[in-house]
Amino acid sequence: MNQELKTIEVAGIYESQGYFQEAFEIYSFLDDRETSVEVRAGLKRMEERKNDEEKRCVPEQDISRLYQEWLKLVMIEHRLDTFKKIKSRFL
Repeated sequence: MNQELKTIEVAGIYESQGYFQEAFEIYSFLDDRETSVEVRAGLKRMEERKNDEEKRCVPEQDISRLYQEWLKLVMIEHRLDTFKKIKSRFL
């Protein structure tokens, strides 16, 4: 990105739109050039966002949980089909 476009305003726009990596890069660039309260606050927000995302992203746990839920649903479906068959015999 052009150095002229690396401003605190552009970083804020990226941040508000969810482009956190781009916002972080601009805040880092600005921090190297001029340290200000706004830039430091932006960097802190981006670092917190990154830490939050890392804590939430545990693929093994997510996959395991989803697999367990899928197995439960398959078993419930099988039981329901069995009950429907039994019910149809009595009617």
